[in-house]
Amino acid sequence: MNGTPRLDSDREQGTGGLASLPGLETVTEQLAGPIAVLRAEQARLQAGAAVTRPAWKNLVFTGGPGTGKTRAAKAVTRIYTELGLLMFGHLREIAAADLTGTTLQETGTLVADAARRASGDLLMINDAHAWDELPDRGRHLLRCLYQELTGSRDHSDGQLAVILAGRPSPLRDLLRASPALAARFPAVIDFPGYTAGQLTAIFAALADDAGFTLTPEAARKAATVLAQAEAGHGSGNARLAVRLLGQATASQARRITTAAPSPD
Repeated sequence: MNGTPRLDSDREQGTGGLASLPGLETVTEQLAGPIAVLRAEQARLQAGAAVTRPAWKNLVFTGGPGTGKTRAAKAVTRIYTELGLLMFGHLREIAAADLTGTTLQETGTLVADAARRASGDLLMINDAHAWDELPDRGRHLLRCLYQELTGSRDHSDGQLAVILAGRPSPLRDLLRASPALAARFPAVIDFPGYTAGQLTAIFAALADDAGFTLTPEAARKAATVLAQAEAGHGSGNARLAVRLLGQATASQARRITTAAPSPD
């Protein structure tokens, strides 16, 4: 691995970057349907058609940590902004626990404040499955979220878009227990985790983004290390590739600084 400079390519053009995210091919396929619905609706609006009940643009992302949910959310944010669905086009992330108050009233206030601040952006609520462990199984919080989504569509030009992200089973249980809210999340996107080969591709892409060019030997060594790590870890977690790149970068930096001549 060396520090050869490179020119950035426009890999985000036209697809919001979804097609260029290593290992997220199945995610891209799952997102194609809901995004096509939104594109078609925007085309009808531009043609002068009246759309009195716009399609919901909220999504559910299910999968473990490090499976690409945030990277996909950033790409979805860009797509929504390009379509004119979001005024500002930032991805705002918040932990589900930060929306849980000590009282019902405080919880309602926290949800309302988060929705207000995220208007015009995409709000991603991480670890939403944790609400299933609340004393009321998250029902009050889900009612508050339902009210904010409904109010945004009826009174704020639908400028609120939400992604609920978390582990599959408890998150699906939450939605089944709240069918009214579930109807506002038309697509559940599954993030299955990465294979060892996909982790190697992610490592190469991250190295490229950091301005490094992998030698064939470095690429083979990375593939071997990631295959061994994934065999023992079994989670498909991209943080393995991030951690390996950090270690390789630090090792290269030590070699460079050690080999540098001492000043006179």
